[in-house]
Amino acid sequence: MARTTFINARIFDGSQAEYLEESVVVVEGNRIAEVGRQLPASNAGEVLDVRGCTLMPGLIDAHCHVLGSSVKIAEVETQPLTYVAQHGARMLSHALDCGFTTIRDVGGGEVGIAQAVEHGLIRGPRVLFAGRAMSMTGGHGDFRDPVSSAGACSCCAEGRVSVIVDSKDAMRAAVREELRRGAHCIKLMMSGGVLSPSDPLWMDQFSDEEVLVAVEETARRRKYVAAHCHPAASIARAARLGVRSIEHATLIDAGSAEAVKSAGAFVVPTLVIVSALLDSAKTGGLPEWAAEKLRVVSEHSLRGLEMMDRMGLKIGFGTDLLGKLHVHQTREFLLRREVQSPLAILRAATSTNAELLGEATLGRIQAGNEADILIVEGDPLKDIGLLASDGRTLRVIMKAGVFYKRPA
Repeated sequence: MARTTFINARIFDGSQAEYLEESVVVVEGNRIAEVGRQLPASNAGEVLDVRGCTLMPGLIDAHCHVLGSSVKIAEVETQPLTYVAQHGARMLSHALDCGFTTIRDVGGGEVGIAQAVEHGLIRGPRVLFAGRAMSMTGGHGDFRDPVSSAGACSCCAEGRVSVIVDSKDAMRAAVREELRRGAHCIKLMMSGGVLSPSDPLWMDQFSDEEVLVAVEETARRRKYVAAHCHPAASIARAARLGVRSIEHATLIDAGSAEAVKSAGAFVVPTLVIVSALLDSAKTGGLPEWAAEKLRVVSEHSLRGLEMMDRMGLKIGFGTDLLGKLHVHQTREFLLRREVQSPLAILRAATSTNAELLGEATLGRIQAGNEADILIVEGDPLKDIGLLASDGRTLRVIMKAGVFYKRPA
């Protein structure tokens, strides 16, 4: 079994505020075998001296759309699947080059793209996918033109992005189907969204009974529900109904933050998609109805993150980028540093995201964990911007014991 030993490492273990200095990490196969102060006397395998650099866990992005090949979501439903898959391959390769070794796809991802990575057909992070998101008619996952008289659309039974469900029984059947297909979790659209044409941003979506059915069915499979929520009322409601992972949470306030904290739920803010869409809106890249909703969200996104941080919520790291915007993935680090410390941001992208995903062997540098390792040139606890350079400061990228970047 292949063995690699990193020596003279300054280790950020994914959680602790202080580095473990001048230490050794031994990788055997796909796992971390040893972490400590002493170099094994024998059988060290290949030895890499990383003095002056920081050794840390691979990054985790908990809110991606691998097959989201266009900002115009309806186009994703009609573009040839071969085209959409090529976009996914490009997006995943870029994510890996930026140091992301795991991603969670929360709308549109499916087993084929995950297996393509796992089997080495394409390069990228491991993919945990939620399958198609659940939307009510006229909800955030219903992308039909509101002036159209069209009935059930392509984004329903056989859609790529979402499934439209309008009753408890329909929800139960749709959730069971996505779980059958291997979904890591189930995504519910529980409020209005920016890129959906029919729903106001403030709108609560689904009945309590429909949400509770999804929570029940996922728990039966020892999985969980993630929910798209912007307004405070939707955030608090999701927490009260048993949602584990609340996405965006942009318009959070003190009351809804307290509800999330009391429930032990996670929030996954996604600042960079707001910033990137604002740039698109300036050049006419969004219809006016979307641009107006985006303005509301953008006015609160940093304030919302500051609220989450101050209230001590469990904050994950996500980006939510679509189409060509995927190249902005690492800008999330720069936006968050406006209100969060580098330590808080690093924890979000490593150990907190691993806890959120329920993946105990990810997100930390410790014996027995997956050997997902980055070697960063410099000190990210002093300068989080080192992780915002699209991988240029990464000397080593290792996923499951395999080098994807290494010194020449």
